[in-house]
Amino acid sequence: MPRRPRIRDYHDDPTLVPGDDRRPAWLSRWKEWAIEQLPEPVSAATRSRTRSEVERALVRLGPQDPENEVRDLVQATLDPILLELAGRDADAARGRRKQEYLEQVEIYLEIALLLMAGTRTTAMLSRPEYAKPVLTERLRRRFRRLLTGGETHAEVLEHTIEFVDRCLAKQPPAPRQWGRRFATGTFVTKMITEKVLEEIPELRELVNMGLAAGGRKLGAVLARLAAARKAPRS
Repeated sequence: MPRRPRIRDYHDDPTLVPGDDRRPAWLSRWKEWAIEQLPEPVSAATRSRTRSEVERALVRLGPQDPENEVRDLVQATLDPILLELAGRDADAARGRRKQEYLEQVEIYLEIALLLMAGTRTTAMLSRPEYAKPVLTERLRRRFRRLLTGGETHAEVLEHTIEFVDRCLAKQPPAPRQWGRRFATGTFVTKMITEKVLEEIPELRELVNMGLAAGGRKLGAVLARLAAARKAPRS
């Protein structure tokens, strides 16, 4: 069986790189250049990995090679590391955003209840199994299961409206006397919502736009939900 050819590097044949004492400084310069391209902060393990991979990539090159060629090779070596770091940063950002949504679940519920205020909503909230603390915990579990952290405030609000709509769909018709309590219930919910919206300017702007537009956005969401419920199942 023929022997596998062995690739020679600088250490095997110093004639490949004239001026032996130039190469260590040249190699160090490119390794440090690669480190400078990494985003801050970066771990010692990542810096060590970067130096090792750059040294491995440049094993057949030296100071006599064109700088553009060397830079392209070093950049190609860096690209997978940078992509991995970017993915980690994105995952961490989504995780932080999802945690924020979980902490704000009561705010989203209050907004959805305001936008969907009515006699059925007031009657639903009077039932122990649909009281606000119960709905809040159920919605938090739903957020934890469905959200990724990549959603916008509007998308999270739409998830919440869908949740409230499903809860309302399970309610019996409200008794007539609930009509007297509707205005008071709406007023209280509106006061609570205005207070909690002070914490999230983006949501305040979203809700104000929706209310000022006569509920067109909410109407579109509810229309989609109604169509989904009426659609025949295959």
